[in-house]
Amino acid sequence: MVNSSYTNLTLELEEACSFLREFTLGRRGFTQRDGLAGMQRVEDACVRLKEGYSAGAHAQEVTTAVATARANIEAAKARLALLKGRR
Repeated sequence: MVNSSYTNLTLELEEACSFLREFTLGRRGFTQRDGLAGMQRVEDACVRLKEGYSAGAHAQEVTTAVATARANIEAAKARLALLKGRR
């Protein structure tokens, strides 16, 4: 695994969450497949951030960022459920 700095990992998580929010808000051009991929991307970024920085100087920031990201995943899951119900 490539070592990434804390700043790069937090930026990656922010970008992944932004993408997922766009899906969750129903922005044009986002598919269900995009939503699933976005959720996986956010989850992967959370895991890498927690593995690297859950202890130490950034522990509280990481905990907050991961909790917020997980809320984004839950919102996207709810949107997927709504979309599947429309069929």
